[in-house]
Amino acid sequence: MQQENEPQSERSQGGPANWSPSRLSSLAVVAMVLACLPCPPVSLLGAVLGLMALSRIKQSNGSMTGVRLARISIVVGVAMSLISVILLSLFQSHVERGQEEGISKAVHTFVVQSMNNNAAGALAYWDLQGHPITVEQVEDFGQDVAKRFGSFKSLRVGKINPAADMSLLKAGLDAWLIFEFDSGTRNGSGSFLLVPKMGTFTLGVRIRGLNIDDPEGAVSIPPKPEPVNTNATASEPVES
Repeated sequence: MQQENEPQSERSQGGPANWSPSRLSSLAVVAMVLACLPCPPVSLLGAVLGLMALSRIKQSNGSMTGVRLARISIVVGVAMSLISVILLSLFQSHVERGQEEGISKAVHTFVVQSMNNNAAGALAYWDLQGHPITVEQVEDFGQDVAKRFGSFKSLRVGKINPAADMSLLKAGLDAWLIFEFDSGTRNGSGSFLLVPKMGTFTLGVRIRGLNIDDPEGAVSIPPKPEPVNTNATASEPVES
């Protein structure tokens, strides 16, 4: 009878009959998955979850495993966050440099071609679908620029901002421009549309509006409407 009661006593005291194997921490697994994603907030969250998993595993008294996995998720999460930030910064610099080069090429070519009375060459860089202009307007713009400022030497692109009317289907930019002419430096501005280039993963630039500041009045294309004189009085009718 004593021998028969011994196994029952062991089971009641948590002996080998109640033993269960340790299980892998699910939080450590989730932490590792998130840590490997190349998105700084997500990978950093993976590192934080790895710290939480490591703490829970140590407090489980051996019922959970995954210490190494949790530690790896912490290291990978921090490293992936730093690498992602660096890569995103480099990509942003590349995009901004491409936008600046595209704006510079479009504006420089448009101004030169319009001053040379080559409207077709100038219109190749204009957004004709969204902001149509005429050949006469291009020729008048080129003649006005040449008359006021002389020969066009160079162009610098200043600060670039997203356009106010920018949307998911229409990416636009506004830029501050610095023109160099024989007569000196002139500030200006421009509005631009980003369009995909065929066969490449880059975006081209089309001009939507161009403005060159001048004390005598800005030179703009499309031309700005003449201000309405609200002080003008209606002429008196002529008596018959």
